[in-house]
Amino acid sequence: MSWFGKIMGGSVGFMLGGPIGALIGVSLGHSLIDDKTRAGYAEQGRLTGQEQRQAVFFTATFAMLGKMAKADGRVCDDEINAVRSFMRDKLRLDQVTQKFAMGVFNEAKDDAIPFEDYARQFGQVFQAEPQLRTMFYEMLFTIALADGVLHPAEEKFLRAAPSLIGLQSGAYETVRRQFISDISHHYAMLGLEDGSDMSAVKKAYRKLASEYHPDKIVSKGLPEDFIKFAEEKFREINEAYEAITKAKAS
Repeated sequence: MSWFGKIMGGSVGFMLGGPIGALIGVSLGHSLIDDKTRAGYAEQGRLTGQEQRQAVFFTATFAMLGKMAKADGRVCDDEINAVRSFMRDKLRLDQVTQKFAMGVFNEAKDDAIPFEDYARQFGQVFQAEPQLRTMFYEMLFTIALADGVLHPAEEKFLRAAPSLIGLQSGAYETVRRQFISDISHHYAMLGLEDGSDMSAVKKAYRKLASEYHPDKIVSKGLPEDFIKFAEEKFREINEAYEAITKAKAS
């Protein structure tokens, strides 16, 4: 993860600018990573454009998770455990990167910067990458529903996020349908209304299968740590197409 190594070197953290750039700097200072470990990760050089996008995606994810966890005024153990599980099981981050991610989470949940500011900067950086904006939003939903319940404060947060990061107004309902265990889930995975005709299904599938191929989406700025999430998304797109095709043939 070259962007992380360069930031650990201490010379480029603030070059990103905006609230996310500032958050990186503060989080590094408070992440309790000792100097010996930091030196082992540090790389030299300026962040490339892609590395900057990767740093923004990574940092914004945990900043927004921190804001969402604090949306009801407090952060409970279940929410922290859900974030730790996401880092460990979904992203498979190493211990050093987990410390940095939790530093971002903790700083963001307690700082005075509103979640809207983090969301808007993310949306601006990825304004030309709708797939990454959608995937980011789906990650927030995944963590919010990790305990099987969408709490009112989380729902309010998730309803507000789409317009801030540049998603369509119906994004909340479409993504929420992805967590329903019936055929509606599969239509939602393709971004379609229930019962859409097969021509629309094929068109949506071909478009999404191309856009969400893990290799392609990483090249657009998705951090390599998130490749497992991208692979899961790609698998679900294929499963959705197969399920709908089978249902229509029966």
